[in-house]
Amino acid sequence: MSIEIRTLEPGEKISEPGFYNIPLDVHHSQCCEGVSVTSGVLRRMEQEYPGDVWAFHDLNTDPDKFTREDTDALRLGRAMAAYIEGGADEVEAHFYVLPDNRPNRPTRQQLAAIKEGRGSKSAMTSMSFWKEADNDPRDQITESQFQLIQDMGKGLQRDPAAAAILGGIPEVTMAWQDQRTGIWCLSRPDQVAFDGFVGDYKKISPQGQPFDHALCYRAIEKHRYDMQIAFACEGFEILTRHQPNAAGLLFQSDRRPHFCIPIEIGEEEIAFGTFHNHKSLRRFKECLDAGYWPEPGEQPGYFHWSDEKRQQILDEMQTAGVAP
Repeated sequence: MSIEIRTLEPGEKISEPGFYNIPLDVHHSQCCEGVSVTSGVLRRMEQEYPGDVWAFHDLNTDPDKFTREDTDALRLGRAMAAYIEGGADEVEAHFYVLPDNRPNRPTRQQLAAIKEGRGSKSAMTSMSFWKEADNDPRDQITESQFQLIQDMGKGLQRDPAAAAILGGIPEVTMAWQDQRTGIWCLSRPDQVAFDGFVGDYKKISPQGQPFDHALCYRAIEKHRYDMQIAFACEGFEILTRHQPNAAGLLFQSDRRPHFCIPIEIGEEEIAFGTFHNHKSLRRFKECLDAGYWPEPGEQPGYFHWSDEKRQQILDEMQTAGVAP
């Protein structure tokens, strides 16, 4: 199958459905001629409240709106995606690697002393190091994290199933316009193979649990990765007029020896995920049109003990002679 992958000019917006080669930060911005959503927005609409989504959304012009914390897990996920795309060189193209023996950041007192011309040699060295690091536009990861990424990359190369799953085109954005709402949809699975496969890679931390299929299933349910894969399948079908032959996820443990587990997402689960994606799209559109994003505390709650606990308390009160 011959597919054109387009590249946008600086400042150009997506105006036609298709496959696009765009940076990740552009993918997550409002990069279309009209409102756009990603899988992450739809999954949050399903799992959280609309107010949670709007509090951080690019379209929210409130000067006091929140920004999402860029955690170590998110940075490592982006770094691993870069490694899959182009190896260690691609990681270093996007990430500044901090040495493990780096100096501590200078304290407020040290900075004040430097400003007054009486800073110590160690404080001056620390300030110089962090000034260079923070002025670099790349994200930051540590030397140990970079080594972990490379070790996990070697684990992927050793695994035949991983090599097969990750053999497509990495990090391509699929863009199409939802006919029901008019909203642009952007899906960016880690791998798209135009012979009929879409898949995503997930680094997972077992944290003392066995790295097994059950752990992967719980992660899918918790993060609604089925919705993410269903979104990619829908985009693939709309743009190619063919359903993917297979779709799934590749989980890899960040614990040595970094084993991999491939998980296929079946047709019924794809249908479930598609249903919730469409439901979230409609709800997003309704909230956007109304300018109203419901929050969790808008309706008062009323606490009740469970029937079992209520009966236990009544029995205790009965024994004490104070039952109502």
